[in-house]
Amino acid sequence: MNNLKRIAVTGATGYVGRFVVAQLQRHQVAVRALARPSSQRDGFAAPLDWITGDLNTGVALAQLVQGTDAIIHLAYEHVPGRYRGGEGDDLPAWLEANLNGSLRLLLAARAARVPRFIFLSSRAVFSATQPGRVLDESHPTNPDTHYGAYKAAVESFLQSFTQAEGMQTSAIRATGVYGLTWPVERSKWWNLIQAVLHDDPITSSGGGTEVHGADVAGVIWHLLNLPASLPPVVHLSDLYVTHQEVVRLARTFANRPGPFPPLPAQAPSNRLVSYQLPALGLQLGGTERLSATVNDIVQTAELFNMRKKLSS
Repeated sequence: MNNLKRIAVTGATGYVGRFVVAQLQRHQVAVRALARPSSQRDGFAAPLDWITGDLNTGVALAQLVQGTDAIIHLAYEHVPGRYRGGEGDDLPAWLEANLNGSLRLLLAARAARVPRFIFLSSRAVFSATQPGRVLDESHPTNPDTHYGAYKAAVESFLQSFTQAEGMQTSAIRATGVYGLTWPVERSKWWNLIQAVLHDDPITSSGGGTEVHGADVAGVIWHLLNLPASLPPVVHLSDLYVTHQEVVRLARTFANRPGPFPPLPAQAPSNRLVSYQLPALGLQLGGTERLSATVNDIVQTAELFNMRKKLSS
């Protein structure tokens, strides 16, 4: 039985945030969430305590963290559809919203004496241009994008808050995140699977390292409940998934034979590995979870298409 009563979450309505909130609510933990007025606040299993504002709003941040057992910081303000390169044409404003916003959240947490702070970082803290490396949690960071530099900077401040302030902090460096989410059209590979169901030509040769959103949420939940100090960094990367593999699975589950898109010219050479997960006794979902998720998306898309057809 956990002793967590209330958790503060930024980015609750985002892709990863919905998996994290679902995990917290399954364990009957109250969730207080920061959200802009335009955020989609429905689609959750239970009500959330909403605080309207953003990382620039000091009053909202103070309200968010007051009386909470931990903070899960997932929010990231960026140009729509872009993570790397999310700063667009205004780097100072982007840094103000994200880096300085994260610092404002850390200061609010310190003022409210919140004991634990978990931050969603990224493999972007490492350069993608130096092939052949195995990247474990002890590898020095060397970002080659502004996105990676921002994530690495917040990680450094987490450590300074741990050392100087005694706050327990942890950074989750995740690769791409997949999974059936809400609204369903936001699910990764949704358009790819819809192309299979509509017999549309598929030429995309994409691929990337992935981890399921439920695995991310499960690791965060485990960290929240650790009796001892938090590991400063945890790597989360499960599988290298190509569009060809997704199409193959979707054709199998939908019983729709057809061609497969080509494989990417090359797979990622910089492997993100974790020594922390085995130490924590944790295991990711692997190919079984990937297969089940594609099946779920196929079935959901078929029902979605049927309802759309009936309503037209």
